[in-house]
Amino acid sequence: MLRSLMSGVSGVKGHQTLLDVIGDNISNANTTGFKKSTVNFRELMSQTEKSATAPSTEKGGTNPSQVGLGMTVGSITVDHTQGNINYTGGKSDMAIEGDGYFVVKSGTNNLFTRAGNFILDGNGDMIQSGTGYRLQGFAMSDDPMNPGQKIVGTDLVDINIPVGQKLPARATTTAGFRCNLDSRVDTVLPMGLSSHDLVMSGTIGGVEFTSITFAEGTTTGDFLKITFQRKDGTNFTADMGFNGINTSSSLPRLSDVQVDLDGDGTDDAYISFNDTTGDVSIYNLSDSSLLWTGKLGAAVNYQTFGIDDGSGSTVYYLAEFNDSIDGGRTLNIWGDDGTGTMDVTSIDLQSNNDGSFNIPSGTTVTIGGQSIEVSATTSGKGVTLAQSGIVVATFNLQTASIHSTKFDIYDSQGNPHTVETSWEKVDNNLWRWRVWLPDENGIGLSNNTGLLEFSSGGLVEQVTDSTGAESSTVTFNFASLGAEDSDIIFDFTGNALGKNPIEAVTQFGSSFTTKEYYQDGYKMGVLKDFSVGSDGIIRGVYDNGRTEELYTAALAVFSNPSGLEKVGSGAFRSTSNSGAAQILKPMEGGAGSIAGGSLEASNVDLTAEFVNLIKAQRGFQASARVITTSDEILEELMNIKR
Repeated sequence: MLRSLMSGVSGVKGHQTLLDVIGDNISNANTTGFKKSTVNFRELMSQTEKSATAPSTEKGGTNPSQVGLGMTVGSITVDHTQGNINYTGGKSDMAIEGDGYFVVKSGTNNLFTRAGNFILDGNGDMIQSGTGYRLQGFAMSDDPMNPGQKIVGTDLVDINIPVGQKLPARATTTAGFRCNLDSRVDTVLPMGLSSHDLVMSGTIGGVEFTSITFAEGTTTGDFLKITFQRKDGTNFTADMGFNGINTSSSLPRLSDVQVDLDGDGTDDAYISFNDTTGDVSIYNLSDSSLLWTGKLGAAVNYQTFGIDDGSGSTVYYLAEFNDSIDGGRTLNIWGDDGTGTMDVTSIDLQSNNDGSFNIPSGTTVTIGGQSIEVSATTSGKGVTLAQSGIVVATFNLQTASIHSTKFDIYDSQGNPHTVETSWEKVDNNLWRWRVWLPDENGIGLSNNTGLLEFSSGGLVEQVTDSTGAESSTVTFNFASLGAEDSDIIFDFTGNALGKNPIEAVTQFGSSFTTKEYYQDGYKMGVLKDFSVGSDGIIRGVYDNGRTEELYTAALAVFSNPSGLEKVGSGAFRSTSNSGAAQILKPMEGGAGSIAGGSLEASNVDLTAEFVNLIKAQRGFQASARVITTSDEILEELMNIKR
């Protein structure tokens, strides 16, 4: 009798615990981030009345006879499955989609929670509403090796959002470009032979040449220099001299030159230039049969003009410009020096920062024995030659061959300055870049021009400055305004910003574009707002338009979340059976993502809890009936004595 009585007592106690857990679950059905618990029962023990016997040859075996002595609570397990994500619109509310727990600090101890109902306290610290637990995360700072990039700290810190705090002004250090330069346009001025990368190849008179390179010389004797590279590595150069002008085609007349193609020491061919078509042809010296033709017409760009020789007759000249390393230009004039001898007259012309001509008043040059005045056009975008006040030639920049863009940069005090950058085609696969301040001529600039050399594939191969060094760093004399001088990298290759060359300045046969640019400077700003991304990054929004990455919220994951111990207020602490906390960034190492402006609801299912409540009630009642029935039998036993 006593055994059934005690079994009933254990059943009442166990189901009372179940009722307690179910009641706690139901009461927290609307608690943010709450995790329900489940109760598992196990039998307490059994009393053996008779042990089992083994079968024998005489009779079969018998099973043990045991009487159970009740039940007990085996475990109370917290169910860490995710609850529904509900949008709240609160900018500091956060919910975790996936695994992980927010790390919060209470005093010096770290706790863990799924309840992301955070607010800012009076110090700007992000705390859990109602508990004051400080949210932990990783501070973010500028990467000194990669402008514009942030690096994430490794130590947990309190997340502090100091709304109203000033963001100091930052001077621009890097400006990046993403644009295309149209390879189809002509050079900016008559540029003679556009010889940069002008290389052909072919088999001539049975001799294979891996390269035939054309370049312009500096004297009338080597007006056109042709270098032949044989397959065996030997080479030779043929110089074609200048001896006149075809005024109809604006092409030079060049003298034929004999060459030794096979290298046996005897000339076996001659080279001729067609001043009507611009073709260079090679003929057999013995029978004048055509061996090879190279078409240079598209690469020959001169302008013809005439002057009075003093007797009323007009003498014609070829004019071209050569680009100087410092950004200026040299005007070369080919023709009669006044004595019947062909000569070249060179005039060095300086340019302003924007590429316009800077020609001092009264500049003159002698051409063919005549005094010619040289001046810039009114716009500064061209050069005029005049004889006795009468204009005989004007050379204008081809504006379709120049591409430019404007944007603001900032000095160390946050003052904006409009900078203009241009690219002008000076040769095949060669462009000059210039940087200047169109509205502030009083600010000095250094190394603000140079050259961009492109490959045949349209990508930048080399960038040089006005000294010829591989650089595109421009110095701005902002000290004249009270700020610090600035050295700004103008990134045309993508290297400074870690981008592929195709994402920088390119040269393809497509229209000019400037899709976007980057510069890392800004004026002073005041933090007015913040937002939380799915990656857990908390971004400050400033009134100067800047968005700065301030912190990354930390998430903790455990090998056994069920081993965590509840400490109240929706928080857990780690235990020896939960495993050590792995502190991670969201979306890394198995940690979930963050849903900003949302909260995770309780994972309690009321329907299931009410069913469990009925089962617990019936179990409690049945166990109580066992106690009352046992009591009645004991009473009958006592009545035997009566």
